[in-house]
Amino acid sequence: MTSTAPPAALAGTPSSRMRQDFEAWARAAGRRADFRLALRLVLLEPGFQLALSLRLQETLGGVPLVGRPLRRLLWYATTIGTGCHIATGASFGGGLYMPHPTGIVIGSGARVGSHASIFQQVTLGRRDPDIAGEPTVGDHCRLGAGAKILGAIRLGDHVSVGANAVVLADVPAGHTAVGIPARILAPTA
Repeated sequence: MTSTAPPAALAGTPSSRMRQDFEAWARAAGRRADFRLALRLVLLEPGFQLALSLRLQETLGGVPLVGRPLRRLLWYATTIGTGCHIATGASFGGGLYMPHPTGIVIGSGARVGSHASIFQQVTLGRRDPDIAGEPTVGDHCRLGAGAKILGAIRLGDHVSVGANAVVLADVPAGHTAVGIPARILAPTA
């Protein structure tokens, strides 16, 4: 089950995924998705600012000639401003929710499906620097604070990864991974 194919949720435009991000943040805040909330998120929420920057970077990547340098400048400013390192090659589905983005590290080959929640200090990257392959995370996944997901592995849809877990193998859909190294718990009814 070591598929590197991206989740289906990566389809659509950066603006449609940004709209889904905004709706996810509105649900988490228990508020209506309106202009006041959008203004508050853009001005005061580093996690939403990070999601917005990721979508702007996606858009800039498609602009001829100046897009790649501008994308790189925005990436650099975002890295400095948020204290996290998300490679420009990583891709995210819509509905991205990162309430505390500090310390997040995501490698260039990582793929994250739609409606994912990623908490502080999460790492998605290679298991060995000499062996290519980053994780693929399915839809509706929750990655707890400090979780490390390493190698060319796949987390199925609706997977939860506990805080500080180190996941080195595939996790089937609907299951939870906890511990160091992570063990997989059966889904609860």
